[in-house]
Amino acid sequence: MKNLKRMLSAVLALSFVLFVSCATTSTGTKTAKASLEKTQERMLWKIRGTDKNGNPSAIYVQGTIHVGDERLVVSDNVKKLFLSADRRFGEIASEDYPKIQEKTIEMMKESAKAAGNKDFRDELTQEQNAFLESLFPKETLDQYALFEPWVTNLLLTSSIMVTAGLDAEKALDSYFVNYAAANGLSTQGLDELDTQLDFIKFGGWNDQIGLLSETIDSLAKPEELEKTSHEIIDLYEAYINDDVAKTAEVIDSSKKYETAIQKRYNKMLWEDRNTAWAKMIEQFLYEGGTTFIFAGTGHFVGKESVFTAMQKNKTLKIK
Repeated sequence: MKNLKRMLSAVLALSFVLFVSCATTSTGTKTAKASLEKTQERMLWKIRGTDKNGNPSAIYVQGTIHVGDERLVVSDNVKKLFLSADRRFGEIASEDYPKIQEKTIEMMKESAKAAGNKDFRDELTQEQNAFLESLFPKETLDQYALFEPWVTNLLLTSSIMVTAGLDAEKALDSYFVNYAAANGLSTQGLDELDTQLDFIKFGGWNDQIGLLSETIDSLAKPEELEKTSHEIIDLYEAYINDDVAKTAEVIDSSKKYETAIQKRYNKMLWEDRNTAWAKMIEQFLYEGGTTFIFAGTGHFVGKESVFTAMQKNKTLKIK
C-alpha cells in the first residue's frame, strides 16, 4: 500500500522551484512575525502580518483538493475574498493551463525517444503482465510499451480516482482559474508548469519501473483496489467536512515507510516546494496588500507544512 499512500497524498498536493529571498526590510531586518488562524470556511486560513512600511498585510490560503463532486462549492464569502485580493496565486499560472496539452504531447514524444527499443513489460513479472493484460487489449499495451513506464503508471493511478467516483474536472483549482477569467482577472503560479509536469515523469527508467511495479502490485487484488477507493473517499470526506486533523494524518502517514524512490519523490513533492512557498508567502507579506492563494491542502497541514516552514523561519506564529 506504500504507493497508494503516495497517490492519496498527491490528491492534496499536485494540481496537474521557485525560491524567493526571505522577507526583509530595506535595512536588512525582518518584518514583525505574522500570525496564522484557521477561519470558519472550509480549509481556509488567514495570515495577518505587516509590510515593509509597517502597514497591515494579509494572506488568505485556500487549501484545495484536486478532485471533486457536486458538494465541492465555494461560498460567497470566499468568492469576495478572491476577487478583492491584490494578487491571486494558484499552483500554476492561469496562462499555463492552455499549455498543458501541448506540453504533454511534447513529453510523450520525448518519452518515446527515451524508451528507444526497450519494452517495460520485459522487466515486469509474469503476474504483473497478466494483470495489465486483464485491463488492456494487447494492441493498447503494445502502444503503451512504446513509451517510458510513467505513461502506463499515470493511466493506472488516474483510474483509481474514477473508481472512487471523483472527478478532476470539478476540482477547486480549475474553478478559481475559471472564476478569475470570468471576472477579467488572471492568476499567477507558485510553481512553474514544468515543475508540476516533472512529477508525472519522475525519475529515470529504473525509478519508473519501480513505481509502476508498486502500483500494479497494489491494485492486482480486488480487495486492495476496494480498500484504496475507500481510503480516497475517506480523505475526500475529511476535506469536505473541514477535518484538518484527519487530513493531516493522511499526509503524514503517506511519508512513512518510504522506499528510496519514494523518499526522493516526497522531497520534491513536499519539502522543496513547501520551503519555496513559505519564502514566497513571506515576500507577499513584505510587499503588502492582500494575497489569495489556492493550492493543495496537503501543503498546509501536517508536521512539515508550509506553515511549519514559516515557523522555522521565525516569521509566523500559530494561534
